Amino acid sequence: MEERINYVRIKAAGYRRVSMRDQVNGYSLDAQDTNITRYIHDRGWDLVDIYVDAGISAKKGSHRPAFERLMQDAKNGNFNVVVVDKVDRFYRHLGGLLNTLDELNSYGVSFASVQEQLDFTSPWGKLMLTVLGTLAEIYLDNLRHETRKGQIQRARQGNFLGEIPFGYCKGLCSRCLDPNGKDYCPNFGNADLGNGKILIPHPIESPLVKQAFELYIKGDQSHRSIADHLNKINITLADGQVVQARQKGHVGRTSPRPFTRDIVRDMIKRITYTGKIAYFSSTDDGTHRKRKEPIEIFNGNHQALISDEVFERAQEVRVLLSSNPHNKQKCQSRIYPLTGILRCGRCGSTMRGKSNGYMRYYTDGNKTDHLNCCKQNSIPAEPIEEKVLAWIRSVIDKIADDKDDQKKIVQFEASSERYERAKELYLVGELLQEQFQLEKDRWEKFTPSNNSEYNAATTFAGNIQSEINSWFELSYLKKKWLFRGLIGTAIVHGNALLALEPTLTFLPLIQRLQSCNSGEGGIRTRDWFNPALT
Repeated sequence: MEERINYVRIKAAGYRRVSMRDQVNGYSLDAQDTNITRYIHDRGWDLVDIYVDAGISAKKGSHRPAFERLMQDAKNGNFNVVVVDKVDRFYRHLGGLLNTLDELNSYGVSFASVQEQLDFTSPWGKLMLTVLGTLAEIYLDNLRHETRKGQIQRARQGNFLGEIPFGYCKGLCSRCLDPNGKDYCPNFGNADLGNGKILIPHPIESPLVKQAFELYIKGDQSHRSIADHLNKINITLADGQVVQARQKGHVGRTSPRPFTRDIVRDMIKRITYTGKIAYFSSTDDGTHRKRKEPIEIFNGNHQALISDEVFERAQEVRVLLSSNPHNKQKCQSRIYPLTGILRCGRCGSTMRGKSNGYMRYYTDGNKTDHLNCCKQNSIPAEPIEEKVLAWIRSVIDKIADDKDDQKKIVQFEASSERYERAKELYLVGELLQEQFQLEKDRWEKFTPSNNSEYNAATTFAGNIQSEINSWFELSYLKKKWLFRGLIGTAIVHGNALLALEPTLTFLPLIQRLQSCNSGEGGIRTRDWFNPALT
């Protein structure tokens, strides 16, 4: 009897990929598709599917949906071999390439490359695959290095990097491709306002950026409430049509749509709006670019939309509100003015603000995190805040009541009278120039305006006193600003306020008071002060 032999046909899957740069350079998906299909057909294999990732990099850590689906199907045994046009279409990172090929091998799936004529099943193929994988990784490293050099050079020249931020456009009005151009921008289709290389303030978007910052620096608005405010703004176009204010979206991914809190949050953090260019590190440390701090900042060629002062104020508000989110009713949560300042005198931990819905408290951070068994109990917020305020008030009041200051005022008034009389006598010729100059020098000696440090300290003390006098009318945020500007650290033990460390801003006032009060009840140390002794 004739023996029948059953041949099992090999099932093959293709994988093709191009990055955005490849597409620009003309390396198309169609060319890869043709090469892969011909290769499989010439070997008599059955083509199961071709997995496609378009516009995605093959470097380590990149997310490739089609590639991930291919690996899952390989695990499920849907095919016997993976065919690519070139190795670098599959992976540009050697470690990742070898790990992936090892994983395919564990599934019983082979690998083949059209251009390199590689067969993973042979020893020679494995060697060549390692060499080509190394070259692909070297190419990617070199490309990354050259890209970084080009980016930082552009930043040094004041040119913007990356996607155009909300509030700006290229200024190419006659050939505008901006998402907020047609049927939105009044300059659409008109003469160009720029050359496409320098950012131009968008006529509709730039005022919205200014409004967002103006609202935020008040300290009583959340990102969400500002987004809601912007979404309620209506724009009347030249033809009378009314459109709702909107964000750009992301070119090629999302279309223009209403503002969100995330858009507003990113807007507030952009130093670009001050006319500067921020250059961020490109190292792959797992940190999202938006969470990184710029390693260098350069002056940009584009026009600023807000001042440096407004931007810095917004960053201060952002830091102060970072641990004070808004609740579901969009009302600002209670702010604890001593958060970041108050420390436990037992274990040194920072005291955190908490609320039970009725009262505010400060509680030991380490104890809350179960890092120790500190005996420091939670303390009511208002009494300890009032103690710190009372100490500040006592310093300011003592400066206001300083007898030395009053003596200087009396001396100045007397000197002023003598100077005016001497000037009159000198003008009528009854006083010699040497005598007049002597009286003038005495008058200038007692003039407070000639003592810049003394005058600045007096003005600063007056401003603080004004804030303290209106303490109960201040918002929690302004109270926090005041405390942070004056107190660096406050130490508590139980409910008692043990010691205070003033900031460098407040220290000159205390040193001035110290020079006048050196006896009983005076300030005993240079940096730390016992509130009970001042």
